[in-house]
Amino acid sequence: MKEFFKENSYNFVKCILNQVAMTMFGLMLAFATIQNETYLLISSLFSIAFYLFLTYIMFWEIGGKDRIREDNGRKKKTPMHGFLICLVANIPNLIMGIIICLTKNAAAANEAAGNIYFVVNMLARGLEAMYLGLITLYSPNNPIAFLLICLPAPIMAEIAYLLGNHNFRIAGLFGIKPNLKDETR
Repeated sequence: MKEFFKENSYNFVKCILNQVAMTMFGLMLAFATIQNETYLLISSLFSIAFYLFLTYIMFWEIGGKDRIREDNGRKKKTPMHGFLICLVANIPNLIMGIIICLTKNAAAANEAAGNIYFVVNMLARGLEAMYLGLITLYSPNNPIAFLLICLPAPIMAEIAYLLGNHNFRIAGLFGIKPNLKDETR
């Protein structure tokens, strides 16, 4: 376990930085389109797609690098490696989702629970701003939504990791060939 954290600490930080960058992007789009529900939905879907695309690129590369180490015998094959890395990076989101679920019903009866719910809800909406449009439009009062939005990134990370580990490029399906240098072909 200690080796897993030591080996992947850079990847954890990179995941968190990607999320922070997409938070800024998502907030910018949400604030620009908040007046129109259609534009808010489109901008939210675009920011989610862009976030998942960044996750895909990052984990495809990790999977490709791990494949080289596996082929050379320096690393054992690890199932669910991409999912686990992204899940560890999403622990703050999961904790906030759990706190929101636990304090939502108690918020009306208990002032402290209400304060905790309010603060954590605002933090979650800020840190997961790429999903802000979907939550605002379709699930503004459902605390389960904050747990569900933690799933797409780890799932995409695992898919990308597996594709990178097998050197399969999605762009190849569309006839797009990578621009490789002569020495890497």
